[in-house]
Order: sequence, then C-alpha cells, then structure tokens
Amino acid sequence: MHEIGFWDYTCPRHGSLEHYTKQDWDELLDDMQAGGFNSLVLGIKWLTTGYRSRLPWLDQDPGNTSIASGNDLIHYALDQAKKRGIRTWLLIVASIFHVDWFGIEPAQSGEPFLGARAYDLDQPVVNDRMVEMCDEIGELFGRACDGMVIELEFCDGAPPHRLPIYNEWASINNRPDFATIQKIDLQPRSYPFTHWRDFATFRRIEMLKRIEATLRTRGFTGVLSTIAEIDNGIGSINMASNLKMLREALPHFRLVTYDSIYDRRVNRLATMDFCVEYPRSIGFDVQFLTRGVMTWTWPPDGPRMDLLEQWQMTVEDAARFDPPTLWFMGADARLDGAVCSQVKLPAWGFPDGRTARRKLMEICAHGVKWRE
Repeated sequence: MHEIGFWDYTCPRHGSLEHYTKQDWDELLDDMQAGGFNSLVLGIKWLTTGYRSRLPWLDQDPGNTSIASGNDLIHYALDQAKKRGIRTWLLIVASIFHVDWFGIEPAQSGEPFLGARAYDLDQPVVNDRMVEMCDEIGELFGRACDGMVIELEFCDGAPPHRLPIYNEWASINNRPDFATIQKIDLQPRSYPFTHWRDFATFRRIEMLKRIEATLRTRGFTGVLSTIAEIDNGIGSINMASNLKMLREALPHFRLVTYDSIYDRRVNRLATMDFCVEYPRSIGFDVQFLTRGVMTWTWPPDGPRMDLLEQWQMTVEDAARFDPPTLWFMGADARLDGAVCSQVKLPAWGFPDGRTARRKLMEICAHGVKWRE
C-alpha cells in the first residue's frame, strides 16, 4: 500500500469539514501525521458546492467557511497537508447540481436530495457547464494539489435525447439499436444490459477526455482518477461501467472503487473482487474507498453499524488484498449532516468525530501492510 488516508468534504450538509477553521485543519492534519496517514482527498464539489465559485449556477452557502474565506481555507488545508508530507487530492462531482441554482431541469426522473439532482452527459448546456466548472477548479486549485478525482455519478440514464446518440454509436460499433435492446429477455442468471453500459462508458470516456484536456490547459500536471460505481445488495453486485473500455481509453487514469453501501458485511469477498482484484488484473492502479467516520446508511432508515467492526474488517481486507491506496470516507463529524452526523455518532460508539478518527488510525496502524 502506497497511500492511506481520509476522503472528506468541505461541502454544505455533508456534516464534516464544512465549518472548519485553520485551527480545525491543523488539528486534523496533525492527527493524520501522527497516525501515519499520508493522503487526503478533499471534496470541494459534491451534491452541494464547498468552494467559492464565480459561476452563478453553483450553489454558494455564505455560512460555509471555505466559501466565506474566498477559498483561502482550502488553499491553507492543501498547503499545510503538503508541509506534513500528506499527498493531496481534490474530488469533483461533475454530474450532480443543486436544481434551483443550476436553473435547468434534469432530464432524468427522480426526487431531489439536498436540493440536488443528477444530470446526464448529453443534456445540452449541461455538458459544457461540467467542463466549465472543472476549468474553474483547475484555475483555482490545479497547481496546489497532487491529483484530482472526477466523479460522474448517476449520469447513465436513458432520457429521450440520448437515444439517437446511442443508435448512432450502436450502428458504428455493430450493436443492436435501442428499440431492440428494449426487447431483450430478462434472465435472472445473466446481465443483459451490456450494450447500454458500454455506450454509457463510451460517453463517460469522452467527457473525461474533455475534462482532462481542460485541466491540462490550465496547467494541472498531477494525477487523474475517476470512480467506478457499483450497486451492492443481498446476493448481487453490478458494475456501472465497462472497466476494460475505461482502461484501454484512459490508461493513465487511476480508478477509485467502493462498495456503494459501505458495509463490509455484505458480499465481502465479492466486493473486494470487484473493487480491487479485477480492476488490478486489467492494469488499474486501484484506490479503494471505504467507511470512515460515517453514519450514513442505505437505505436511509437502515440499521446503524458498529464502526469498530467495519474498520477492523476493512483493515483485514486491506491486508489480504493490498490495494495500492486505501481511503476512509469521513474524518470528522461536526453537524447533523447527511453523511457524517455528530447527533447519530454516539449510537455508533463514539462521543465525537476526533475520538473516532483517532481510534480508526490506531486500528490501521496495527493492521495495514506497507510498500515503499
């Protein structure tokens, strides 16, 4: 393992770092350094926006300390992390926006969550805005971080405007048209939707190439990564993207994987195969993301978990499968947020976020193998 650390967010309503001050950042980074954690992913664009933007269609919460500081606190965090020998990454969720601020109705159906909805990659204007946002982030922070993770979650739907685009792709690639794949017989022991998945992967690749070109033009020279989402449930795991296509088209990208429900008790071996073994077998440098100081469950009313058990299982799995990078989502819990809740945390075994993260790092210190 080369990197181990936290993955967390400055974004409103996440519940963790959104009200951090310089003192809070120093405390977190000092804890990481003392605990042997050498990597930090900072999500500055999630369902909500956690950085000061000039783009009028990105939500801007004046109570968010990173926004109120004009991004000074983000630069402070990145700079101070580097001074402590901690590698820094920025996360950009490029496919989900706050609907009221964004001003465009999503093409896909669904109810807003925290006021946000997912947009697909072929919706007019939206795809250009995705690139414009990444351009701004590259301008503001591209020279301050070591890497960026581009997430395109829930962008794979099939609204009407995507069907002609699919049919053109299908014709070029000797695949059945959309009308035909709608008639595919459903079989419980097979996964018959590979044509649409491959098309959606192709469109992701095209968007990632556009974003990369934009970031490189802005002077970003660091490492790029993207996320491969899976659905994990009782007796079934499905991968959203064709990883071989991703690898062939973007061989220099790293790949973030996670088990979607962040519960190591469910399909434990299968998720490690999907998240570590298989992508590594086709050449990816794998970055595995798992539960940290996190009180989120899916479904939302699902049962709480024992954090100590979750962390111990993760450490055991990391020792066995040896992912090059291991990140824990959630380094703190300061508010009653959607992902990290200080209100819920005591029921999960800890009085506060700092006590929890220190215990997590203590467990890791005794169980994770390292490579130089």
